[in-house]
Amino acid sequence: MMTKRSIAALVAAGALTLSACGSGSGAGSSESSGEPVIDGTLSYAINEDPGNLFRHVNSSATLSYVYPWAYESPVYFDQNGEAQGWLAEDWEETPTSLQFTIREGAMCSDGTEMTAETVANNYRWILDPDNGSTFVGLVVPADAQVEHDEAARTVTLTTENPNSFLLPQLGIHPIYCQGALDDPDSVASTTNGTGLYQMTEAVPGDHYTLERRDDYAWAPEGGPDGSTEGVPKNVQIRIIENPSTRANLLLSGELNMAAVQGPDEDRVAASVDPLIESRLVTGGFAYSQAEGQPTADEDVRVALTKALDLDSLMQVQTAGKGERAQRLAVLDPQICQYDAATPNLPATDVADAEAMLDEAGWVQGSDGIRAKDGEELVLEFAWNTRWPENSAAAELMAEQWAAIGVGVNHHGTDANAFLERVTTEGASSELDVIWLASNYSVPNVLASFVSGPTPPQGNNYAGVSNPDFDEIVAESSSLTGAEACGSWEQAESAMYAAADYVPFAMRPDITYGQGLDAMITPNGTMFTGLILVED
Repeated sequence: MMTKRSIAALVAAGALTLSACGSGSGAGSSESSGEPVIDGTLSYAINEDPGNLFRHVNSSATLSYVYPWAYESPVYFDQNGEAQGWLAEDWEETPTSLQFTIREGAMCSDGTEMTAETVANNYRWILDPDNGSTFVGLVVPADAQVEHDEAARTVTLTTENPNSFLLPQLGIHPIYCQGALDDPDSVASTTNGTGLYQMTEAVPGDHYTLERRDDYAWAPEGGPDGSTEGVPKNVQIRIIENPSTRANLLLSGELNMAAVQGPDEDRVAASVDPLIESRLVTGGFAYSQAEGQPTADEDVRVALTKALDLDSLMQVQTAGKGERAQRLAVLDPQICQYDAATPNLPATDVADAEAMLDEAGWVQGSDGIRAKDGEELVLEFAWNTRWPENSAAAELMAEQWAAIGVGVNHHGTDANAFLERVTTEGASSELDVIWLASNYSVPNVLASFVSGPTPPQGNNYAGVSNPDFDEIVAESSSLTGAEACGSWEQAESAMYAAADYVPFAMRPDITYGQGLDAMITPNGTMFTGLILVED
């Protein structure tokens, strides 16, 4: 459900230059290794179709690979995690307010100017319940009030409840032009933004083509504009589901950039430099706490977790390339950095797991399955196949639970079907264990998946409720930014100790670039360029 912020940041400040000669120099290089190719085409592969291109109604992670080429946000965060101006030239933040001053001169691809009113209308559109936006509470707090002053070019959001991370939460969301807000269907398969590119062709399931806007002249300081040498004339985003095919095309030079996971990644990594490196939580699950579910009992949740070897699950889920998940938010820019999960999740202890289930009344019968009051302890487990290794991890979990007399019924589906299933009203009363591995850069956004209302009113799929977590989070809201991180660490620690949510795996998420260049500008921002190498 969450976006790839590192891609957005790179496109935000990215001179994506193509070069006629030389080899890739790797992230962090300070000078070009070849002459720029004028009006070249950048070819980029993603693994699935992004769906509706209107971000305000589509929280698909895949869309994050597409929209940043055509849309800008008020701010972006550089490689040091510091906010930099984009559509906003200035901002002021408190725990209950955020004000942007919008720069002049940013033009929409339909020829209209981006105004403070249009920026404000983006947030108003999300808040309007008639629009059914998926970003109420995730990006725009549900209690937010939005005002604008066109003469002063300011947009002001105020909230009743304090919020520690208003700037990263609101500031990096893409801003659409007024025509898109007036007619959302008009940008379902095309674009209307202020970005360097605009979409010229959309063939869902196959490819999307964007063309450089030669009149683009409002880049952040040091960034490229429409006349910068080496900025590609066109960007073609291809849908290539098979990772082996992506690897082959990348190695042959037919692709400039692509993410490759699984067995093919090693051969790509041996020949192609990383372009973007970040970490994602890719393995985790929440136990249902709906009334009447066996996992509503904390002792049962802790026992089930003690029956699992989380280190082995991590190895399987990441194909040996990852590490244990540490906290809710690991996506760049990382405002908070701490390890609350590994020291607080129940440690593997099969004997203790069996004893706890016995004491809770779940006794193993002659058929080997535990039961209580005539009900067998058989977990309804919903998981998705977004990562190729999820299936193997789910099967290993079932094997480890079977060893202590707990059965499992699998509900494994593709990502879209999974999301539809777990967001159905009452799903937590029918499912016991729900796969949960969402990513964002700040923890308060992800907290909506482990606290608060259940679907359709909220995103708390499993109906998780932990009063200690909620109390500490409420206290932390009076702090701003990194000042709140210590409280969030305490809150998450309480949640993991109660085995409400069990994140167990995170892995590197690498997009490889076939010939890349990185330039460091005087203000410290990294501008990344791609080099198209001629044989």
